[in-house]
Formats: sequence, structure tokens, C-alpha cells
Amino acid sequence: MGVSHYTVAGLTMIGEPGSIRNNENTPGGRAGPRVDRRSFLKATGTGLAATGLAGCLGDDDDGTVTLGAMYIFSGFASLYGDEAERGFDLAVEEINENGGIDGQDVEIIARDTEGDADTAIRQMTSLIEEDGVDGLFGLDSSGVAQAMAPQVEEQRVPLMVTHAATPFLTSPEGEHDNSVGNEWVFRNCNNLSIDMYGAAQVAAELNATEWATIGPDYAFGYETWDYFQAYLEGLGADAEFTEEQYPGLETSDFTPYISSVIGAEPDGVITPLWGADLTTFLGQADEAGWFDEIEYTLFSVGMGTDLPADGSPLPEGQHASTRYDPFVPESEENETFRETYYEEYDTLPTYNAEGAYRAVYLYKDAIEGDENDPEAIRDTFTGMEHSGPVGEYRFDEETNQAVVPAIWGAVSQDEEWESNVLDPVDVYDVTSDELDDLLADSELPSGV
Repeated sequence: MGVSHYTVAGLTMIGEPGSIRNNENTPGGRAGPRVDRRSFLKATGTGLAATGLAGCLGDDDDGTVTLGAMYIFSGFASLYGDEAERGFDLAVEEINENGGIDGQDVEIIARDTEGDADTAIRQMTSLIEEDGVDGLFGLDSSGVAQAMAPQVEEQRVPLMVTHAATPFLTSPEGEHDNSVGNEWVFRNCNNLSIDMYGAAQVAAELNATEWATIGPDYAFGYETWDYFQAYLEGLGADAEFTEEQYPGLETSDFTPYISSVIGAEPDGVITPLWGADLTTFLGQADEAGWFDEIEYTLFSVGMGTDLPADGSPLPEGQHASTRYDPFVPESEENETFRETYYEEYDTLPTYNAEGAYRAVYLYKDAIEGDENDPEAIRDTFTGMEHSGPVGEYRFDEETNQAVVPAIWGAVSQDEEWESNVLDPVDVYDVTSDELDDLLADSELPSGV
């Protein structure tokens, strides 16, 4: 969809619905607040001065519920933030058109984490101390999420994570050296542990015994490989683990890593590459004959986002996962969300859009009938049962992790939707006890 820009009193107005994206405290960020067209029209239509709009957010006296959204809006993974913004904009529009939350309008202040922990913590502090937000949601990077969790606990404001997947985020502090879970941090999507359980189930059914990996050179890449191995071993699968390659983020030349993996001659590869790195890898892997030499490639969360037009799509027939599928479950709630989203944006919703959309509704359900009190919201989230496009689910009371299934399938091109989809698709429901049993010999926490 096209985006319209307006400039009024020093503010850049951007024609997408429902949020105020304020990057004035982001090092190297935009010069000032970015306000969408609907917020602009609302402000001017009610006689509010545009320059004073941001200053009144977070003030309970103005009848507004204010939430802070923190995603990557710049750089190689900016498409994740863009898609999240579509999701939470849509939720805000729906909620406000239907009376808000107990009569209060919802406003979102969106900040760019840049995928950097220090930047994210500064943005979080500003959202809480300067903007007075009632709650936080977002985060795309596992490393950023782990660094932020202790800060959230110190600030005592609830955080609903919608993307970052490390199991250590919802593994209670003390369970493992890297565990940072606490009572203020929640996650509404499946985590890496659940996803790798599904990957191991897929791998165990394939005619493959030798496995390799190529993943990003930070926790997400290493943890993916660790959990994939642990679950295959827990399932008793006949598997050997060979080549490991970890290119840095924003790598432009994957050729040496690709050559090393192909040279090891594995039967299959698990890869958690993401963002622009995934599209770059796909083009170079195809040129190198990857898909001729390697029979199976499992793309962890490969269906997580729309691929840029100049990138290479996931090859048909390869296996990929997602944290939300627009066709699973076959429920009225999911169908309505899919159709509404497609009508608004002319594309199927991705899991980052759905996770952000659902986060706003989680806050709505937690706040309704109560005051915008952080402790009350936290207490309501704990053990909460909820439903959304992803289906019915609950939050584990000990970890604050949403108990949602792993979703894996074969990549297929759908002509009706003009999009890659998973068809056939498999949904792997699993309990925390089952995950813990499979991981017993690895000492890895399930985070569920």
C-alpha cells in the first residue's frame, strides 16, 4: 500500500493507521515524532494542537490507554517492525472504533530498538519515565529481550514479547545460568524451544541422518542448533550432527559459509537465518546449487515475514515454520483477522503482525473493568486464558510463556492469495512436561 506524508508543525504525518512512532530519543533516528494520518486527523478534528499531542499521552486524566511498542524499524530487519506496526495499528483502529477500553482510546507510541540492547533499554526507559505508558510490547531480537528483562523487572511495568524467541527469556531466573524470566515479562508467541520441537518432529520423519546448520552468529543461531540436537536425541532419532556455520548479522557474502556446508555433504540443514540475511542467503545458495546438493533444508520461522521484492522466495517443497499461520486454525476469529488484514494491506498477515495485533487485545482484556495499573495488568496476564487469530491458549503460571503449538509445513505457492503458504501444514501441540522430558539429558530449559 502507498504511504502518504504530511508535515505539520514539525511533525511528519505518515498515512498508516493507529500509532505514533516517536524516534526523537533514538541515536541516529529521525528528527522528530512520526504521527500517522488517522491520529493527525483526530488531533486536528478535535482542536488539539499537533505539537502538543505526544505530551499528553500516558496521562490517565486524558482518557487514554497508552502502550509502548518496541521493534526494529530501521536496518536489515526493519520489515519486522513494519509488519508489527500493521498489526497493532489494525488492533487500535478496531478497538477505538468500538468504544476503546472502558471508553478510553488506545494510543501506541512506537520506538525503534535498532536491534541493539542499549538503544532498546534507553527507549524503554523513555517510554516509561517520560511518556508514562501503561504497558510495553514488542521486541524482535532474543539478545535484546534477554538484556531488557531485568530492566523491566526493575521498572515494574509489564512487557508482552511478541517475537523474540529465546527460551531463556521465560525460563525463571536461577533455572539456568542464562535464565532471565521474571514476573513482569510475558510472551504471546511460541518460543524457540517449541519451534525446535516441531523441527525435530519433521526431521525424524525425513530420510536424513546427517544434519548441519547455518545460522546467525549470536544466541538465536546457537540456541537453534542446541535445541534441534537435543530434541532429536530426546526423540531417539538416528541422527548425526556435522557442520556448523555462523555468519554475522548483515552478511553480504554467504559464499564461504555455503561452500563449507555443501562440502560437508549433509542430508539436511536447519537454518534460523532471518530478515534481509535470509533473502541474501537464498539468492546466493540457489546460485551455488544448494538445493541440488542438499535434499532437505528446514527454515526455522522461514514463513515469518514477507520477503522483499528483490530477494529470493523460499523454494517450493522446502520445510518451514511460523509462529502463526493465517489459515490455522480454521476459526471465525482467524478468518476475520485474515480477511480484514488482507483488505487493508493487500497481503496475508505474518506472525509479527498477528503477535502485535494480539498484544494490544491482551492489554485490552487485562485492563477492562480495572484501572490502568501495572501490577493489576501483570496479575491478570499471569495464567491468563485468551483467544485470538492464533487460537485458544493460556499463559503458563510459572514461566509466563504462552502455551501455543509449533507450526511446520511444506512451502507452496498459492495463486489465489499470490503468496507463499504452508501446504500441507502440521500443528504440533505439546505440553511443558513433554518438552522437559525430551530435554532431560541436555539440561536446557524448555522456557514453557
